[in-house]
Amino acid sequence: MLKHFKPFLIVLVCIVFTTATLPAWAGTIAGTIEVKGLRSPQAVVIYITQDVDQAEDVSGARFAVDQSNLSFLPHVLPVLQGATVQFPNNDKVPHNVFSLSRAKKFNLGNYGPGASKSIVFDQPGLVELRCDMHAEMSAYILVMKTSYFGMTDETGVFSIPDTRYLKSHGIPSISEIPAGRYTIRTWHEKLKSVSKTVDVPASGTVTLELTLRRGTPGALYKR
Repeated sequence: MLKHFKPFLIVLVCIVFTTATLPAWAGTIAGTIEVKGLRSPQAVVIYITQDVDQAEDVSGARFAVDQSNLSFLPHVLPVLQGATVQFPNNDKVPHNVFSLSRAKKFNLGNYGPGASKSIVFDQPGLVELRCDMHAEMSAYILVMKTSYFGMTDETGVFSIPDTRYLKSHGIPSISEIPAGRYTIRTWHEKLKSVSKTVDVPASGTVTLELTLRRGTPGALYKR
């Protein structure tokens, strides 16, 4: 009886194999941001607001906020949800790192030069960093839901996903954006957030040019 079904089984296996090996329909977003009222367009974060089914491996991710010369470095650090961030003290004085932000409330306490502590950022959102010992110190960690974000360089250029940025932080495998319609949004501490609808092609790159002006930014993700 089974011998009569062999041709059918062979055809079925071939169909499944062929479907599984078809190229994914996905593209990228790239562009330039111009700013009004600021000297530099650097460190504007641009991201897709939708929840996209994506499971990036952050086990090997390397993110850090240094403490040096009474400053947090970098001042803006986008990370993937679930990533661990190190807080080394490479200054000559003790520091304290804490946050009262809804996305992550914590207090690492006081620790001296050469020491380092870490925190896992498991909820998406904006986390403002402060030092209890030095009121002038501040920085921002943006905990992103997916790797579909980018950050402008000193000329205002960005790409989504930002493969260079992610690979430099230990996330080597980054998938392109599935074809479809998305809302992208901007964030910068001194610029009003802007949203725009874009259609990501099945193959290739959609290019954008945005202009941002000084103002209060919106929330990173609506709750």
